[in-house]
Amino acid sequence: MEGGFRSIMHLSYRDYCAIPEELRGTGSGEIDEIYLKENLIHTLPDWFFVEMAHLRFLCLAGNMIDSLPNQVGRLECLETLDLSENVLHRLPHTVGRLKRLTKLLLNGNYINQLPAEIGQLRKLEVLEIRKNRLTNIPIQLSQCVSLEDLLMDDNPGLVSIPTRLFNLPCLTYVSAERCNLFQLPSYINTTTLSFALLFSNNLSLTHCPLALERFAQPDYDAIEDKVKRIKNPPCYRHIRCNAVPYLLNFPSELVHVSDRRNAGITPNSLLAATFRAVSRSRPRLDSVEKVDLPQCLANGLMRGPVAYCASVPCGKEIFIEAVLALVKRKEYARNFVLSVLFCSKLCADRWFQYNCDTYEELAWEIPN
Repeated sequence: MEGGFRSIMHLSYRDYCAIPEELRGTGSGEIDEIYLKENLIHTLPDWFFVEMAHLRFLCLAGNMIDSLPNQVGRLECLETLDLSENVLHRLPHTVGRLKRLTKLLLNGNYINQLPAEIGQLRKLEVLEIRKNRLTNIPIQLSQCVSLEDLLMDDNPGLVSIPTRLFNLPCLTYVSAERCNLFQLPSYINTTTLSFALLFSNNLSLTHCPLALERFAQPDYDAIEDKVKRIKNPPCYRHIRCNAVPYLLNFPSELVHVSDRRNAGITPNSLLAATFRAVSRSRPRLDSVEKVDLPQCLANGLMRGPVAYCASVPCGKEIFIEAVLALVKRKEYARNFVLSVLFCSKLCADRWFQYNCDTYEELAWEIPN
């Protein structure tokens, strides 16, 4: 043990095949931090979660742990948990009991899904889950209101990220490079988000929402190569843009999409107005889950708006219907398609009135 009031045990690089028994016994409750990095540990014994209930920092990176017992929920004082470079396939739902957790590191495992209970970690600031097998990110993660850094790189099965995550109030850094993203959110938290690494080797991205343009670094060779590589999944709404030889992916939630050049000035549907009214009351996700709503309604309330109207100062929520504009910067010689969503033709016309010198509008149509 080392360090005055902070008791630390360094037990890394010792070829332990199990948690060492020397941790048991008198005084174990005084240990704050344990480093067991790069050993050969397969499992965690039940006694560990009883004896180490006061632990604040636990590093088990670089072992051979294939499952985490439900008893992990007993480590209620834990602030940092590092399980990187193991062989985990899942996390138990009891991870939601770690209310003090601020940092959760899961890089280099085989996890394909995070438990919904992860949303109970209100103090979580850093989540790293790179090099796993994620296919989706649970919408409940959007309840982690302290989250600052979200790293999801190298999950080749990951095709989308819930838009709500990009609007977490403290989010500063998000990365999902070398995944298989088919679309990006049309609105983000512009107040705190400083770094968004989303474009490198996500070869299935077909366009960039205007909200993320400042983070994009167009790779024109990769864009043109998409003609050969992209296979649009049927779960997305597809738009054909005359300027590029491939279909563009948009959220399937957008049931009605209009072109501003021929859109009529029509009132919003009752369903869209209802979504908007309920969304402004900020319903809790667990409350929505408890109500037996049709899936299409539950999804809309849980996932929140697809976008907000891009016309300032309108900013009206967009759920199932939108006026779509596709543009490119006039300073770009080649086509890098940017998408902009509006709540009405009036807002779209107003936006183009102020941005016509910067952006060139591109023609589009909905394929048959």
